Amino acid sequence: MLGLGMVLLLLAALVEPLIPALMKQLLDGGVVQAGQTGRPPWQVWVVPLAVIALFSSRALLSFTSNLALSSVSGKVVAALRCDLFARMVVADSRWLAKESTSSLINTLGGETSVAADSFRVVVQGAGRDLLSVLALLGYLFWMNWSLTLITLTLLPAIALVIRLVGKRLQRVVQQQQRAADAVNYVIEENVLANRMVKLHLAQHQQLSRFRVATEYLRGRQMRAFAAAGAMTPITQVTASFAVAVILSIALDQAQGGELTVGGFAAYITAMLMLINPAKTLSDAYANLQRGRVALERIFLLLDCPEEENLGRHAPLRAVGAVGFKEVSKSYPDAGAAALTQVSLTVAAHSVVALVGASGSGKTTLVQMLPRFLLPDSGEITIDGVRLQDWELGALRRQIAMVSQDITLFNDSMLANVCLGELVDEKRAIQALEDAYLLDHVLTLPQGVHTVIGHDGKQLSGGQRQRLALARALYKDAPILILDEATSALDSESEQKVQLALERLMKGRTTIIVAHRLSTIRNADRIYVMDRGEIVEQGNYAELVAMDGSFARLIRQQT
Repeated sequence: MLGLGMVLLLLAALVEPLIPALMKQLLDGGVVQAGQTGRPPWQVWVVPLAVIALFSSRALLSFTSNLALSSVSGKVVAALRCDLFARMVVADSRWLAKESTSSLINTLGGETSVAADSFRVVVQGAGRDLLSVLALLGYLFWMNWSLTLITLTLLPAIALVIRLVGKRLQRVVQQQQRAADAVNYVIEENVLANRMVKLHLAQHQQLSRFRVATEYLRGRQMRAFAAAGAMTPITQVTASFAVAVILSIALDQAQGGELTVGGFAAYITAMLMLINPAKTLSDAYANLQRGRVALERIFLLLDCPEEENLGRHAPLRAVGAVGFKEVSKSYPDAGAAALTQVSLTVAAHSVVALVGASGSGKTTLVQMLPRFLLPDSGEITIDGVRLQDWELGALRRQIAMVSQDITLFNDSMLANVCLGELVDEKRAIQALEDAYLLDHVLTLPQGVHTVIGHDGKQLSGGQRQRLALARALYKDAPILILDEATSALDSESEQKVQLALERLMKGRTTIIVAHRLSTIRNADRIYVMDRGEIVEQGNYAELVAMDGSFARLIRQQT
């Protein structure tokens, strides 16, 4: 399709010099001679009809080539977006944490279109017009090389102006990108925090933020429009000098008999036909600068680092023994370390609980097990094998997680339960039943095929948590992480889910992160954490008897 489009562009460009050539024929050897020699009347109309045919052919070829290249452009955008999305979902979590969601959305949605539009404009407009300019210049050289050389002396001046304006345009477009990110970021925040904004009556405050961001974007857009728009008038004014000089010389040659009336008209027509494609070329340069800036951001995402995956250990199912040895972790710009020399052992098929105040490092520790976070020092093992020696996909197949931050997709209940796994409806229904959610699912219009809405907003907090639990049940992994898995449940639902959890935890290694200490009475071992360190450990009765940190936490909750 691209080859066809380019061929059609070439044919459309080659038509250009035929138009002034036919005009010369019309004036020098057409109507006048036909009237003088008694030539048949139909011959008088041959040249005018040929002009109409040429213009029609040019229009048809341009339309067909534009259609073919637009089809190619659409395919390029679709393929590029898929490649960018594929890269994003395997990107290193640390890199993703530095990028705003609005910036990534702009890259996948907006910048790909800008880059493809630039490609289309350059190929369709600039490609065709460059060929037209070359064809017309060739014709002008053939007619009168001395006059044409005068035209070419002004080309360096035009190129210098376009280069200077282009550099400014590139800077302004980069500023425009950042301004667009800021606007989208405010929108994203207010969609996610809509209820909180209403509760605090902060609508006017947020509207003010949005107006400031929008006004800044408008200013950057106006600068970009001004920089891009300056190219066309500068090019036209510079070209007008060439036209004026050549017109004067051509008139002098026509009066001296060196140039016929038809030759004069044809030469001036070809000169004037050069102005429009020259204008289009300057516009294309502005589009090219926008596309260049868009491609910089696209390549930044395409070149982003992937998660390290050098391990080769990939058993079908792990036994489930977990070990942390002198693990430390610090976050940038944090006042204190999140973890300091933490060591603990989780025997296979045992239940271990991590307790402590918020910020004590519990969640950081369990997030390291699937390698969402990497330790600064120390070693983490599963079945005695270091995490970095595990093949990443095999490692994560061994772990199911239900966290306090539940992520659901705007898809069916069934798709959310079977996330990443082969779909087995019967097995999914069993998981929903074990999570005490099936009764609710059966009341939905389409049962397990009902779409649950953006982030499961059609479900209550407890139902969302139980759906996440059903997902973990369906995955049937040997290692289970429960990070405040019952925090959003009422007392009745919690009792039901606790029964399901007890069945689920049998034969599995379970690590529970809990604030509600009543939920971990039966844990084999409890580790009490404070400021990134383990300060106490033992079973429930032993820790109560110590009358230390754990006992104080219990008294605070009673």
